[in-house]
Amino acid sequence: MRILRRKEFLALPPGVVFCAGDQWSFGSLEVKSDTLSANDFVSLDLNSVDASDSGELFELMDSMLQTGASFPINKDFGRDGGFKDDEIYLVYEPEDLQFLIELFTAAKAL
Repeated sequence: MRILRRKEFLALPPGVVFCAGDQWSFGSLEVKSDTLSANDFVSLDLNSVDASDSGELFELMDSMLQTGASFPINKDFGRDGGFKDDEIYLVYEPEDLQFLIELFTAAKAL
């Protein structure tokens, strides 16, 4: 893995797997798509369920916790829109992705 600053990250092509964060705390696993401007990009958050808006997202997650309900993973790409010039990105390299593929292939589902 490597850590990049925003300007370097925005220059990367679509398909890069990453976690955004601050020094030294990173968030959800995401997949980068297109860079939209000098300071914005599109990504897929892999740490979320499929919902049409944040209100529905919180309702679904509450239902999961309270009732054990299950909902599909989010498959929609969305704008970052954070414009955080000081944000940093933990970027996964090919050998990291290969390890994750092997790990997920061997993983057990509920």
